[in-house]
Amino acid sequence: MLWLVIIAMLIGLLSLGAAFQAISTFRFSRKFPPPGKLINIDGCHLHYQVMGEGNPTVVFVSGQGATSLDWQLVQPEVAKFTKILTYDRAGYGWSDLSTTPRTSVQIVNELRQLLTQAGIEAPYILVGMSFGGLPVRLFAYEYPEEVAGMVLVDVTHEMLYERFPRAIVKLNEQFDWWAINILPIAARLGLLRLLVLLDYLPLAPGLFKKFPVSSRPQAKAVYAHTKFWDTFRQESAAFNTTIMEVQQARAAKPFPAIPLIVISAGKQDFGVSQEVMQIQKELLIDLANQSPYGVHIVSEKSGHLIQLDDPELVVNAIRKVVDEASCKGTV
Repeated sequence: MLWLVIIAMLIGLLSLGAAFQAISTFRFSRKFPPPGKLINIDGCHLHYQVMGEGNPTVVFVSGQGATSLDWQLVQPEVAKFTKILTYDRAGYGWSDLSTTPRTSVQIVNELRQLLTQAGIEAPYILVGMSFGGLPVRLFAYEYPEEVAGMVLVDVTHEMLYERFPRAIVKLNEQFDWWAINILPIAARLGLLRLLVLLDYLPLAPGLFKKFPVSSRPQAKAVYAHTKFWDTFRQESAAFNTTIMEVQQARAAKPFPAIPLIVISAGKQDFGVSQEVMQIQKELLIDLANQSPYGVHIVSEKSGHLIQLDDPELVVNAIRKVVDEASCKGTV
């Protein structure tokens, strides 16, 4: 009898959580309207925001499970010396959920359409963070004439599975399994919304303390949205294809000779060991060496989220690349 009562209580709690999640998701757009504009790309509305004036335009591409809000400490400072565009990939932030596989090829195609329809002329300075480093590098391999410079912020390397210890690779694979099979269900039941409200997301506790106080409610609402976790699932499911696309492009085409700054984290966080940090540093030095103008630097006071932990360093890196691109006549 006791077990029946416990089961009934659990079902009731889960039903209540699911109802609260559905209501909160429905109210999201009314409570937090998009700060930028929406543009139709192949039937999917993508959210983007343009700030500042001048050329070249700096285009920001966020990491997996991240949105345009992650750049809010960097945006206004970069907009003081050139035009910038931040956007939410399909399914994140204020952008519609997409039904197409979330591979680098698809992401690059959508971004190029967005830039064209928004009237943003090439060449661009591309800034990629974490997972976002894969599509921005594919962009440069495929369309080198459209890229004047690049800043890579603790990005994912396409050879990480070959270089990381087997135990770490297995842990990543297990997390991807959870991301694909469990997290979307947990989101619909309101469980992830609870973790967001408590600021205790898996592998990222204390994330929202990094955001300005004024934008924390907005950021939490974005991260707690059901489609956010559906998109996280889509990108996790397509990850092997994504890295294969970049591997193939790198093997077939040269990286353009453009100003390039690669920034790696100097502090451990998200459960990363010192051994993995050293391997990551070596991988990012490899990326910096792709361009004859490539430079690798370390953010000594930052973990993985350098744009939130050490935004001044990111702003200065972008400024340097913009200046160098202008001097080299690539813009």
